[in-house]
Amino acid sequence: MTLQARTKKILAAVVVVVLVAAGGLAAVVTMLVRDAPETLPTITAFAHGNTVDVEAGLCDASLRCADLTVANLAVPAGSPLQLSLPKEVAEGDWRLNVQFGDPRTGEVFDGYRDYTAGDAYSVTVPTRENEQLLGVIIQQPSSGDFAPVWAIQTLPEDMRAPAEQSADQSAE
Repeated sequence: MTLQARTKKILAAVVVVVLVAAGGLAAVVTMLVRDAPETLPTITAFAHGNTVDVEAGLCDASLRCADLTVANLAVPAGSPLQLSLPKEVAEGDWRLNVQFGDPRTGEVFDGYRDYTAGDAYSVTVPTRENEQLLGVIIQQPSSGDFAPVWAIQTLPEDMRAPAEQSADQSAE
C-alpha cells in the first residue's frame, strides 16, 4: 500500500497535533497534582462495638485550631479506646494526650505519652471501672506555625451537654 504525498502530510500533521495535546495534558496534570492541597491522614477509633474515622485539623502551639472537627465516640467507664494510626502518623513522632475523670469526685486527670517514629501503629487506652475517659488528642510536631491534631470526645451520650446530643442526632 502506497500513500500519496498529501495523505502522508495529513497523517504527519495529525501525529504532531496528538503529541502536542498529550504533552499539554501531561503538563496540566503535573501542575494540578503539584499544586493540590496536601490532605491529612485519618485516624480510626474503636470502642464498645463502634468505630469512627477521625479527621485532622491544624492547630498552633496553644491549640487554637483551624478546621478541627472533634469526633464523638462514646466510651463507657471502664472500657478501653483503641486507636489505629495510618503509616503517615505512626512513622513520625506524635503525642497522645488523654483526659480522665472520676465521676464520683468530679476530679479530672490529664496525661500524655510521646511516641517516636515506628513505636506504634495502634494504641489501646485502658480505663479502670471508676474512671471515665473524657477525651483524647493526638498531635504531631509542628513543621511551622501549625501542626496536625486529631480530637475525640469520649463521653457517653447520657453525660454530654444537651446541645452536643442534639448536634450528634442531627448529623446522623
